Amino acid sequence: MKKSALLVALGMWFFAAQASVTAYFNYGVFNVPKQSPFLESYLSIIGKSAHHKAVNGGFQASINIRVNILKDGVLFKTESYNLLGPIDKDTASYSNFIDNQRYALSNGTYVFELVITDNYDATKKSFALKENVVINFTEKNLEASSIQPVESYVKAVTPGKLTKSGYDLIPYNVNYYPDNFDKLPFYFETYNADTVFGKNKNFLYSYFIQRKEDLQKVEGIGGFKKQNASVVNPLLASLDISKLPSGNYYLVIEVRDQNNMLQLEKKWFFQRSKVAEKKQPVVYKENRSVYEFFGNFNDADSLKMFVESLWPVSTSAERDWEINQTVKKDPQLMKNFIVDFWQRRAGDSLDPLQMWLNYYVQVTEVNKMFKCGKQKGYFTDRGRCYLQYGPPNQRVKQPSEPNSYPYEIWQYYRIKDNSSGQFYTNKKFVFVNQSIADDCFKLVHSTLRGEIYDEKWLFQIAKRSAESNNMDKTTPDASYGSQALDLFNNPR
Repeated sequence: MKKSALLVALGMWFFAAQASVTAYFNYGVFNVPKQSPFLESYLSIIGKSAHHKAVNGGFQASINIRVNILKDGVLFKTESYNLLGPIDKDTASYSNFIDNQRYALSNGTYVFELVITDNYDATKKSFALKENVVINFTEKNLEASSIQPVESYVKAVTPGKLTKSGYDLIPYNVNYYPDNFDKLPFYFETYNADTVFGKNKNFLYSYFIQRKEDLQKVEGIGGFKKQNASVVNPLLASLDISKLPSGNYYLVIEVRDQNNMLQLEKKWFFQRSKVAEKKQPVVYKENRSVYEFFGNFNDADSLKMFVESLWPVSTSAERDWEINQTVKKDPQLMKNFIVDFWQRRAGDSLDPLQMWLNYYVQVTEVNKMFKCGKQKGYFTDRGRCYLQYGPPNQRVKQPSEPNSYPYEIWQYYRIKDNSSGQFYTNKKFVFVNQSIADDCFKLVHSTLRGEIYDEKWLFQIAKRSAESNNMDKTTPDASYGSQALDLFNNPR
């Protein structure tokens, strides 16, 4: 069946099929230590999209929900049930309604299939959705649940399917917050903090909003909560987004120890639409063009740095020119190149100076985050990838692991190559610091075509004692590499 719309973002979907019921679906993965992890599904049905029949007291919809959960290609769980909507008296305004289910699942990789059908309208087609779900919790490491956005929450009177940590949580199943939303409530759990930090030891939850474009915190929107380490540490909080302008953002949750060292980080992407207040437009000093802006730059070293920083987002031909001109260090030629570079990318509809200023903010950030000794951040592998492909959706940092060099695993749900304009989905990068003494990480493996690919990349993470003379062996022995393969398959 052809789908008319499908948006995937951090485990969240909106789907609306023509001639079928319109629904919003989301899921989260949680754990019950010493018992079983579980997948929790959230489904919101748009009332006006469903056919209603007359019943006592008004009109009601009925939706059939069929769920299949497969493991290793074999049907693991299945169920089918009817979801009844509320009884509405006003046929001009049907109420939306929700469904919340929990499925106990052990660690493993599953395929979750969902089919919804309008019981009262045979002309409407069923709508199907399929998604891979990975569950992998341990008892010794600091672990975390999914971030669950909620529409509202109240103290639970009688525990039910919507209840967590004593509160009934009404799920919010889209990652879009329109102008009339002033709050962003969310729920989150951390596991095994007592094992990692010590029972009842203090640790800190820090949460804030981060701009997607440059990974900068949004000032004035955030909070923190101190907690005593336990088997499960829930976090239920809300952020005021009434003044948050339109844009793409991350909700970031950090877990920090008593020394304020970051131990775990989780992000959730969302979009905000905010009607801007009418005010005077912001203009640059003297309303300069990009040519006028660079016209006063005559310092060859600064211009050389500006040109060099364009390498990650340049084409092959542009990179050849950059190499030649940065050697010659001719100020006028370098200025002409920078101006032409941004004017070509801006075209007729964008402001080339604004594009440069936005990019240079990212360059400055990269130089802070990824410098390697005296080497600028944009020359490093991590810095180059950050500028070329943008910030990763998941960034796993393993600074100290038995028998392994420090390494990072980056995952992109949807990636744009800023040098070519091409888009890709679900790509991963592995960086390793084999020198340890500095902060120089080398890209050793990626699933993105055009980047380095090494099927034996795990050997580059494992220390020399893991070397093997077997040329066909692609992974070190189990005692080496530690969590690297697991984290690569399931970044978190």
